[in-house]
Amino acid sequence: MRLRKLHRIVAIILAPFILLLALTGSSLFFRKSGVYEKEIKEFLISLHTWEIIAPYVGLFLGLGLLFLVISGTILFFNKRA
Repeated sequence: MRLRKLHRIVAIILAPFILLLALTGSSLFFRKSGVYEKEIKEFLISLHTWEIIAPYVGLFLGLGLLFLVISGTILFFNKRA
Protein backbone atom coordinates (compact mmCIF):
# COMPACT_ATOMS: atom_id res chain seq x y z
CA MET A 1 0.00 0.00 0.00
CA ARG A 2 2.89 2.38 0.67
CA LEU A 3 4.30 1.98 -2.85
CA ARG A 4 0.92 2.73 -4.40
CA LYS A 5 0.56 5.88 -2.29
CA LEU A 6 4.11 7.06 -3.11
CA HIS A 7 3.53 6.31 -6.81
CA ARG A 8 0.37 8.43 -6.73
CA ILE A 9 2.05 11.34 -4.93
CA VAL A 10 5.03 11.41 -7.32
CA ALA A 11 2.66 11.27 -10.30
CA ILE A 12 0.64 14.22 -9.01
CA ILE A 13 3.80 16.26 -8.36
CA LEU A 14 5.23 15.54 -11.82
CA ALA A 15 1.95 16.02 -13.73
CA PRO A 16 2.43 19.78 -14.48
CA PHE A 17 5.98 19.17 -15.71
CA ILE A 18 4.88 16.28 -17.93
CA LEU A 19 2.01 18.38 -19.29
CA LEU A 20 4.39 21.24 -20.11
CA LEU A 21 6.78 18.81 -21.77
CA ALA A 22 3.96 17.32 -23.85
CA LEU A 23 2.58 20.69 -24.94
CA THR A 24 5.94 22.15 -25.95
CA GLY A 25 6.99 18.92 -27.65
CA SER A 26 3.75 18.82 -29.63
CA SER A 27 4.12 22.42 -30.72
CA LEU A 28 7.75 21.83 -31.73
CA PHE A 29 6.57 19.11 -34.09
CA PHE A 30 5.72 21.92 -36.55
CA ARG A 31 8.98 23.88 -36.08
CA LYS A 32 10.17 23.40 -39.67
CA SER A 33 6.89 24.21 -41.37
CA GLY A 34 7.07 27.95 -40.60
CA VAL A 35 3.89 28.09 -38.53
CA TYR A 36 5.40 30.48 -35.99
CA GLU A 37 8.21 33.05 -35.78
CA LYS A 38 11.84 32.29 -34.98
CA GLU A 39 11.57 33.94 -31.54
CA ILE A 40 8.63 31.73 -30.59
CA LYS A 41 10.50 28.67 -31.82
CA GLU A 42 13.55 29.55 -29.71
CA PHE A 43 11.30 30.17 -26.69
CA LEU A 44 9.58 26.80 -27.13
CA ILE A 45 12.90 25.00 -27.50
CA SER A 46 14.32 26.60 -24.36
CA LEU A 47 11.11 25.81 -22.47
CA HIS A 48 11.05 22.22 -23.75
CA THR A 49 14.67 21.59 -22.79
CA TRP A 50 14.13 23.27 -19.37
CA GLU A 51 16.86 25.89 -20.02
CA ILE A 52 14.47 28.74 -19.31
CA ILE A 53 13.22 27.33 -15.98
CA ALA A 54 16.21 25.76 -14.28
CA PRO A 55 19.14 23.65 -15.44
CA TYR A 56 18.37 20.60 -13.30
CA VAL A 57 14.60 20.32 -13.70
CA GLY A 58 15.11 17.91 -16.59
CA LEU A 59 17.17 15.62 -14.35
CA PHE A 60 14.50 15.80 -11.64
CA LEU A 61 11.80 14.99 -14.18
CA GLY A 62 13.81 12.13 -15.67
CA LEU A 63 14.40 10.53 -12.28
CA GLY A 64 10.75 10.98 -11.38
CA LEU A 65 9.60 9.36 -14.61
CA LEU A 66 12.03 6.49 -14.06
CA PHE A 67 10.56 5.96 -10.60
CA LEU A 68 7.02 6.02 -12.01
CA VAL A 69 7.87 3.43 -14.66
CA ILE A 70 9.54 1.08 -12.18
CA SER A 71 6.92 1.46 -9.45
CA GLY A 72 4.09 1.22 -11.98
CA THR A 73 5.53 -2.02 -13.36
CA ILE A 74 5.84 -3.45 -9.83
CA LEU A 75 2.28 -2.42 -9.02
CA PHE A 76 0.99 -3.92 -12.25
CA PHE A 77 2.52 -7.34 -11.65
CA ASN A 78 2.05 -7.39 -7.86
CA LYS A 79 -1.60 -6.57 -7.23
CA ARG A 80 -1.12 -6.58 -3.43
CA ALA A 81 1.64 -3.92 -3.37
